[in-house]
Amino acid sequence: MKVIAPITMTDALLVHSNVAESDAPAWDGVTSYDLGAQVMSLASHRVFQAVTGAEAGNDPEVGDLTKWIPVSATNRWKAFDLTIQDQVENPGTITYTITPDSLVTGIAFLGLEAAEVRVQIVAAGYDKTISLVDDTEVVDWFSFFTWDAEQFDTEALFTGLPGYSGNEIVITIGDGTGTARVGQIVLGKVVELGVTLDGAAIGITDFSIKEQDDFGNLSLVERGFAAETSFPFKLPTADALRVKRVLTKLRATPSVYFAGEHITHYGATVFGFYEDFEIPLSSGGTSFATLTIKGLV
Repeated sequence: MKVIAPITMTDALLVHSNVAESDAPAWDGVTSYDLGAQVMSLASHRVFQAVTGAEAGNDPEVGDLTKWIPVSATNRWKAFDLTIQDQVENPGTITYTITPDSLVTGIAFLGLEAAEVRVQIVAAGYDKTISLVDDTEVVDWFSFFTWDAEQFDTEALFTGLPGYSGNEIVITIGDGTGTARVGQIVLGKVVELGVTLDGAAIGITDFSIKEQDDFGNLSLVERGFAAETSFPFKLPTADALRVKRVLTKLRATPSVYFAGEHITHYGATVFGFYEDFEIPLSSGGTSFATLTIKGLV
């Protein structure tokens, strides 16, 4: 079992992107705005909407909810806004060039809609492309000829990167056709917590509304959902303090937890947080624990 302890994306780290940041006019301190007007704050890369009209000088970043409400991150920065289902969209490809200020050995992509993902670190000679075409339904000749070739994986995981501080990381999502989309990109150092055991469980928490009236009529309102994964794992008892320190540091930081690089196709990768944890210590030298991760929407 491993976790990507994420770095915080800033303007200084994001060197370039082909995704335009033009969701709305930039907020102007000398302009008054009517009810419903949207503006973009380049300070936080968020879009705000006026709810009552906002007089000149009323900065949406101040947080006065009687004047402005936040709508979303800008299209370019949705990849780093901690929301998977609110995706970045761009025709053809999505590209980011990032210069990290700390070690990056793993990158996770979630909420993907694209044919492939490519990661390059030119200074270290690293260049890897992952095809997202999902052919898991192909199990015989009949399924080969009836398979829907337009099915794609929604997640991709790169580990073992030589992403040293200062090395440019170039990300390309999509093959140049259609519209490329990604919900979240998480970069950081991969930290091992232990060895994942048999019995890891995957599922979702659905926020849709399902109600029946007194006559049995069903009302359905589809809403978002969040992944939930339970990881049973083992670790040397002597390593328990280190693992405790790692998890304590990440207690309020959404991170990417995964069972292991060789079993990512099982869906046991989740971007979220744990609520509590405990590691029963064993005098036999090996301790067994379970970590349940609640994913973000």
